[in-house]
Amino acid sequence: MRNKALVLFNPSAGMGRALRDRETLEGLLRDSGFAHEFVVTASEAHLRDFARRAARSGRTIVGAGGDSTFHLIVNEIMAAGGKAALGLLGLGSSNDITLEFGLETPGRAVAALQAGRTKKIDLGVIAQERRVVRYFLGQANIGLGAAVNDYVARLARRRPRLARRQTLAGILGILDAYRKRRIPVPLEVLSDRETIDGSFAAAVFSNTRYWATGKMIAPRARPDDGRLDACLIEQCPFPRLVRINALASKGRHERAREVRLLQAREFTVSSAAPLAVQADGELLPALRPGPVQFQVATRVLRLIC
Repeated sequence: MRNKALVLFNPSAGMGRALRDRETLEGLLRDSGFAHEFVVTASEAHLRDFARRAARSGRTIVGAGGDSTFHLIVNEIMAAGGKAALGLLGLGSSNDITLEFGLETPGRAVAALQAGRTKKIDLGVIAQERRVVRYFLGQANIGLGAAVNDYVARLARRRPRLARRQTLAGILGILDAYRKRRIPVPLEVLSDRETIDGSFAAAVFSNTRYWATGKMIAPRARPDDGRLDACLIEQCPFPRLVRINALASKGRHERAREVRLLQAREFTVSSAAPLAVQADGELLPALRPGPVQFQVATRVLRLIC
């Protein structure tokens, strides 16, 4: 078994919709001849445990789930020294990470696994007080991303069918963030070129282009260029944010006066209050007040694509 790749299937991905695709996915994997062991995970702890043991042995790990599934596996791979290669089977609500690598359909993703070609890519790093808090594949964000993620998670517990209507749930989450004044967030953002102070609806630090279900939030981002891309959206009324969101669908939001797009190897973000940060769909425990670094770790992950 150890020579076979480990496929970790997350049945709760996509608000539980991944279960509908399980039979099709297993059939594609079987027909491709890709040597693997298929494990259905029972919980986040279960997924982490399997990923941890496989990563320590250098075994190839394939995440079958959403962006947060990939996020959890990546962090276990990096904690084990980065030896294991990662494969992606996107079954989530957004699938922004698989879109970046041309793996947006199960057929393409399985074909990539069968071919077995790997590419070394960068990862984003969240650090505080010289300690790595978390690695991320796609984005880490402050403001709307964290607020909407928290709202949808709470909505899923109360009204799961409504939470599955992703666009509507997202709009309700944004309205909730405005109503409860969770945005704007006062921040100081420091790069090697400039310092920007302000109140922001969102601050997104990207390793890849896509965010929030296909929005091209960082049109110049590349996952192997040794840089992170930041998108800062200043405080604005809700109708204006709707317009910026529409422009971001085609990567044209930089023309909006409230938007700044930046590139750097590292951004230092300071806030007087604890920071709520969402990374690859995972809402992290609040970070202590004080500087937080969003950095790039250059070509540290072997991705099957």
